[in-house]
Amino acid sequence: MSKKNKFALIATIIFSSIIITGGLIFLGIQIGKGGGEVSAADIEKEIENYVLKQQEEANKPKVVEGDFSDDDAFLGDEDAPVTLVEFSDFQCPYCRSFYNDTYSEIKKNFVDTGKVKFVYRDYPLSFHDGAFPAALAAECARDQGGNDTYFSMHDMIFDGQNALGTGTVEIPEEDLVVYAQNLNLDMDEFGECFESEKFKDEIYKDQSVGQSIGINGTPGFVLEGQIISGAQPYSVFEEALNLALSNK
Repeated sequence: MSKKNKFALIATIIFSSIIITGGLIFLGIQIGKGGGEVSAADIEKEIENYVLKQQEEANKPKVVEGDFSDDDAFLGDEDAPVTLVEFSDFQCPYCRSFYNDTYSEIKKNFVDTGKVKFVYRDYPLSFHDGAFPAALAAECARDQGGNDTYFSMHDMIFDGQNALGTGTVEIPEEDLVVYAQNLNLDMDEFGECFESEKFKDEIYKDQSVGQSIGINGTPGFVLEGQIISGAQPYSVFEEALNLALSNK
């Protein structure tokens, strides 16, 4: 069976399950009320209403409370009126798509103009072997040079993958060392930081926070309490950021 047909089969099973569940719920309610006979039209109508309600719930934007900036690396004015937090995996192809297609526009139009504080938090997926070492290298770079150095490493990591190909690209650890050298870091200090996994707890704390608020994949974003999932086009972020700014 092709991948496309598998997805279609799964979707059909899920949809059928929803319909069956809705029908059973309705029948249960009617029986509980002692409602007597239930017509096929009544069942069909209630199933339709149930499915519509499930779709409405699924399409509602997720909203979370709290400040998710933590003490992670950020760009822009620390006191900017709006904060956008990205939970990201350095080896994730969708995170790289966001970097390639959207990140620079957000930076130019919102971050560099003082409107938005952009925070990067780590979410290394277990099946991306290069995600954690890359996150560690970026944290070790920040340890020496601050936020600007962190984001210079951030850019080098994604640009390095662009140079190697498309899709999910392995990140050679020797390349991380070259990036650190290009940033003029103290290589003894960088090596000690990297080998000791100095920021391991910090990296996995970020991931844990992301999971706790319902971010189940990367990239995931929190904008003023609203979760934005996936590498959405710039237009989606532009609209959301302008709306958030208008509410300040």
